[in-house]
Amino acid sequence: MGAILTAQEVTKRFGGLVAVNNLSLEIQEGQIYSVIGPNGAGKTTFFNCITGFYTPEEGKIIFNGHEIQGLSTDRITRMGISRTYQNIRLFSNMTALENIMVGEHPHLKTFWAEAILR
Repeated sequence: MGAILTAQEVTKRFGGLVAVNNLSLEIQEGQIYSVIGPNGAGKTTFFNCITGFYTPEEGKIIFNGHEIQGLSTDRITRMGISRTYQNIRLFSNMTALENIMVGEHPHLKTFWAEAILR
């Protein structure tokens, strides 16, 4: 198996603050990785670059052989990259399975209004 996600010299700045500086990594398909570091190290900023929330000033992010830096968040989600947050809020009137199924909505082929009218 090859690399499913590659970052090549990714840099993200906010004015004079360099939040991610020349970061490179390669994630192999089928493996589990973690990103660790102290508060303010740029971990969340890097994930925001991968998911399209931020666009890096420099470098490339490649997923399944396609450059994704600069693509919209919804396009990146449709390609198969998404994220969750630590402050998750569940729908209290739904089962655990139904709450998980909510995350599948980007992959549905039905227009939301059509689904409601069924």
